Amino acid sequence: MIRYEFPRIGNVDSVTVLDTPVTADTAMLGGTLTVKNEAGSPSLVCRAADLISFSEAAYSAGTAHAVNVTLTTMTLVNNRVYSLTVTAPNVINFFGGGRETGAIYQTRTYNVSSGATATVDGIGASFAAAIAADPMAYFTATYTAGTDVLLITAASADAGALVITAPAGAAQADQAAFVAPVGKLAELVAYGISAASVAGTDYHRFIVRHRKLIRSNAVSGLQVFAPVNSLVFIQDITAGDTAKALLSDLLDGSHATNAATTQLYLGCPSV
Repeated sequence: MIRYEFPRIGNVDSVTVLDTPVTADTAMLGGTLTVKNEAGSPSLVCRAADLISFSEAAYSAGTAHAVNVTLTTMTLVNNRVYSLTVTAPNVINFFGGGRETGAIYQTRTYNVSSGATATVDGIGASFAAAIAADPMAYFTATYTAGTDVLLITAASADAGALVITAPAGAAQADQAAFVAPVGKLAELVAYGISAASVAGTDYHRFIVRHRKLIRSNAVSGLQVFAPVNSLVFIQDITAGDTAKALLSDLLDGSHATNAATTQLYLGCPSV
């Protein structure tokens, strides 16, 4: 079974997941932004003056990477072994190791022979057959005779962008560019959220970057301000549209409750 590990955003201070979002979860009062968790307890608490920037993205299943490998200009030599490798950044090995352990099981290498009479169609079909016979391949391959094109497609956008090393002389071009998923359940799990503890599978994601006082060896006995990231996942349901809009408006300073106090809070940039 192929498993994937989502890349994590660095220096995460808090992760908030809202399955039943309501406007009461979020407020900007007394110069402090507060976002409550599903239990109604404050999860993200940040002074407006410490906000640095934010970004938000709607749920997206992503687009699996598909690459056309054109073998037309490959040098043909009889009885020669040709090699092709495929890698992807998010694949976890079958021992369970991932990025942190350095045990990423991602590279798949295929060696085929050109036979007594080398032809592009023969080599291309052999690569497609070798990939089809590999139970650990996290991609599929099809070869179209007469076009010299070997199409390699990731089984899931969760794998990340494919990196293909083809025989010398081959050319590559995207048939479908990779688009990273956003707000999938697997992304929440990557931050330590139990899949059993949440009700949804599709989430709108906010990344809030802000300053926070932390202990540091750089200043003995004192605290220093450091930039951190707080994540807020709001289930992508109709009931959450108002809550998403409220948080976005509070972050960028455009919410109506801030109109009379813009001199105190002008919002932070969306990046």
